[in-house]
Amino acid sequence: MSTGKRARVTLRDVAERAGVSPTTASFVLSGRRDMRISAATEERVFQAARTLDYRRLAPGAAVPATTPAIGVVCDAAGHFAGEMLRGCVAAATDHGHVVLTSHHAGLNEVAALLARGVRKFVHVGAATVTYAVPGALRGHRLVTMNNADPASRAPAVIPDDAQAGRAVARALTSAGHTTGIWLVGQALPRAAAAVRRLSGIRTGLRSAGLRPAGHVRCGWFPDETRKALAELFDAGWWERACPTALIAMDDRAAMGVYQAVGAAGLSIPRDVSVISFDDSGLARWLHPGLSSMDLPWFGLGRRAVELLLAEGAQARVHRLPAELRTRESVGPPSR
Repeated sequence: MSTGKRARVTLRDVAERAGVSPTTASFVLSGRRDMRISAATEERVFQAARTLDYRRLAPGAAVPATTPAIGVVCDAAGHFAGEMLRGCVAAATDHGHVVLTSHHAGLNEVAALLARGVRKFVHVGAATVTYAVPGALRGHRLVTMNNADPASRAPAVIPDDAQAGRAVARALTSAGHTTGIWLVGQALPRAAAAVRRLSGIRTGLRSAGLRPAGHVRCGWFPDETRKALAELFDAGWWERACPTALIAMDDRAAMGVYQAVGAAGLSIPRDVSVISFDDSGLARWLHPGLSSMDLPWFGLGRRAVELLLAEGAQARVHRLPAELRTRESVGPPSR
């Protein structure tokens, strides 16, 4: 009779027994309810986990010395960073790894991860901008996420903001908008995501024989967009320019658009349509609901870890597409 220790059951083992993908098994066992997974499938996953005595590593639990670890160095904060980290954890779990995190890429922090046996790293950028990989991470096996450093040989995973921009343009042209489409929110040269979104919007409109009617170059916070649009309304912009649709550069900017439109005595989408990027909580909380591009934050984390663990992963930029979440803020033009 064998006295050796039983091999650790992985999420992939559970998925194979339940006849589902590791992604589906991860969603079920982590309690996610934002995916369309049937009750029967959920029960198969739970039954497989019980049969195999699968145990998820509890937060804060000691990491067994034999368990391979991935270091995730995260310069970001907030909901989007949390989604990227969850994607990292889900993929790492699928492959029998654990994730150790650091919120700073300094020499001491990276040295602490190295001392715990970490030899593979994911670096999470605070925003989709172009900036250099921290020096402490150079020379290690690395994938960057939400940042593409042109000087780095590491694979990079970013949202496909150009594709998201084209999708926004297509949504408006499909609703019948041909003139009066305005952009709201400036795009600074270093803000790669904003530049790519604008490029995608212009390309999408151009493919329909159209172009933006104008661009309100303001900050992206609600107060900034509200103030910029209020000044335009006061100057007779609504009557003179006849805008029919406003493309906000993110949901915060869209919130300011809603406020300015309401203060002008107009309504969305009866008088003007509004569409945006990020699909944050604001998109669901605003009234009417805001149509917004859902950027693949969870998917970025998953793909980053899969590339990190893959042999021969190409040192190139991997772009993940966004998906439009259609709500009530887009309608046919009223004029």
